[in-house]
Amino acid sequence: MLRTYPKQIEMPLAQAREADRRSEDFTSEPADVTFSLAADVGGLWAETPNVPPGRAILYLFGGGFVLGSPATRRKTAGHLAVAAKARVLVPDYRLAPEHPFPAALEDALRAYEWLLSQGAEPSRTVVAGDSAGGGLAVSTVLAVRDRGLPMPAGIVALSPWTDLSCSGESMITRAAADIECTRAGLLEMAGWYLGGGDPRQPLASPLFADLARLPPLLCLVGGDEALLDDTLRLVRSAGIAGVDATAVIVAGMQHVFPIWAGAFPEADAAIGLIGDWVQARTTGSGEPKKT
Repeated sequence: MLRTYPKQIEMPLAQAREADRRSEDFTSEPADVTFSLAADVGGLWAETPNVPPGRAILYLFGGGFVLGSPATRRKTAGHLAVAAKARVLVPDYRLAPEHPFPAALEDALRAYEWLLSQGAEPSRTVVAGDSAGGGLAVSTVLAVRDRGLPMPAGIVALSPWTDLSCSGESMITRAAADIECTRAGLLEMAGWYLGGGDPRQPLASPLFADLARLPPLLCLVGGDEALLDDTLRLVRSAGIAGVDATAVIVAGMQHVFPIWAGAFPEADAAIGLIGDWVQARTTGSGEPKKT
């Protein structure tokens, strides 16, 4: 079915933005989740009962820095809220080309600070995202570190885009297998986002950043996607820098496959894995530790 669809990345920008609004059409509706507006950050909350105090996820939607909105990851946020037993905040951030780098990063950093002001404890908070939002999650925590702000407990990145120069070998070796992304389309989006800037500047392409002193990092990526090496190189560099870093590669899967919760079992398993990982790293004193 996906293979028969036009590649969204190859559509004119206005058409791609319209198509992206339906990115969760085949995702199941999460059970026992309440959604509400988070007007101060232009986003939404996904909340489920019996969440331990202070546990939260800041989730940054994907879309190549030029597409997307909190609504395009509403169901994903709900599934993560249930799996992680956490409040999930999906903020809005400004998109390129109207608002080039570092607008998205500034908005994500402001959302993180706002989340902490709403009762999220840094030691029980995870910053997460998919695709461009996954790379942005890493960049946001780098900015948190560099500004001396309270560090979160971890980072979860789904198929993160971490190298805006698109130099990974999988851009070539997975080109035929990837039915969603193309190197040419990614480079076009990168150009809009960077506005002529260096694609290897660390806060735009966190693969090229000093990753020391980051919290634990979990990346999930499909085995058939062009962005595979963006995950592998990031996790390798993070591990060399002394970070607890894990890559989960799921054979045969496409870009940001975990957002398809309810559509196929690999996505459901990925959501469950993320939920367990978040709980294990955000368990407070007196709570049984998730293993």
